[in-house]
Amino acid sequence: FPTAICAVDGIYTNKAPGGVAYRCSFRVTEAAYCIERGMDILAQKLGMDPAELRLKNFIRKEQFPYHSALGWE
Repeated sequence: FPTAICAVDGIYTNKAPGGVAYRCSFRVTEAAYCIERGMDILAQKLGMDPAELRLKNFIRKEQFPYHSALGWE
């Protein structure tokens, strides 16, 4: 499988980034950024609107419970 490396510099402040719960792990925010940025880059390379790419890959209601390729729920 192709791999990617994402380097992130974490900075602690007295303010949580937007949309993060008070006691949420900040690593979740960093991982979400990498995933979303990757989706934007992929959409650009495919010549698609980023929202359209996300909608095409969205798990539909009838697909639940969803299992990943590795069998995880």
